[in-house]
Amino acid sequence: MSDATRSRHVRWIDLRNPFIESLEGMTELLLVRHGEQQLGANMPVGEVVDAPLSPLGREQARVVGERLATAAIDAVYCSPLSRARVTGGEIARHHGLEPVVHEGLAELDPFHHVPAHLGVIDHYGADRFVELMREQSRPRLDSVWPDSEDVPAFRSRITSAIAEIAAANKGRRVVVACHSGVINHYLSSILGSAFHQVFPLHHTSITTVRVDGDRRAVLTVNDFAHVHAVQTSRNDLNS
Repeated sequence: MSDATRSRHVRWIDLRNPFIESLEGMTELLLVRHGEQQLGANMPVGEVVDAPLSPLGREQARVVGERLATAAIDAVYCSPLSRARVTGGEIARHHGLEPVVHEGLAELDPFHHVPAHLGVIDHYGADRFVELMREQSRPRLDSVWPDSEDVPAFRSRITSAIAEIAAANKGRRVVVACHSGVINHYLSSILGSAFHQVFPLHHTSITTVRVDGDRRAVLTVNDFAHVHAVQTSRNDLNS
């Protein structure tokens, strides 16, 4: 293989350097959680899975777009779910880009085996639903949901999707508008954590990861300074 076609191997010190002047040989991923979604009591499962942004969520998407407007963004990818597509669109429009929808970035579906027309409370009962949420938060494991899609298969899906995006964008900075579960499982795989939910990620927070092949370096996690312009408190039912 000639020097011209050989892939440059980035030094670890450069992969982790926040002041690097060139992204040659690596991909910088800005993993952005979507804005707050509009949720209601006992919503049908089908609507919960693909809930739209709330009014606050639209404002959060607007300000993260403005936050990244001056960054050198080469591409924007997003989950197929509407809350991520709209968030990705708010970022992309400042750069004359259209978000690329990647099906592999869809969020974990905890109600995968529940009929879409049933309300979550109708299906589980209020007490059982609260109990399941508590069971998930204590060990920080998504596998407590009895009707969830297969969790290991979900992790394999999202890590493969992000690896594919990184490989296609060497030397570029790329936004990936997706979900808390997607970002957390990706971070868990990088850090070798036993937890599925490693960090509490705020809506439209930015997590920065650099990738060079199978080497991945986490630079920042859960940066949501921009939302203070539009938000002063948190809705704990939709965190």
